[in-house]
Amino acid sequence: MSPKIRVFLIYGVCFTALFLITRFVLLQFIEQGVWTTFVPIGIAMIFSPKPHIEETENGREYSLKSIFSSKPFKF
Repeated sequence: MSPKIRVFLIYGVCFTALFLITRFVLLQFIEQGVWTTFVPIGIAMIFSPKPHIEETENGREYSLKSIFSSKPFKF
């Protein structure tokens, strides 16, 4: 599997996991409605690691960058 596909696959899994966990917790306190969809999407977009592409002499390096870490996670 290429590094590009691996990075975007891990990003998708992280986003989906954060979305489902946030939605489940929100449904425990609030009745189902518009807010139970848009709030988890926003939270997942903010807290999931973002794909980061860096141009180097050797080519492109793919990594994930999180708001909690200053160093990107390289693959």
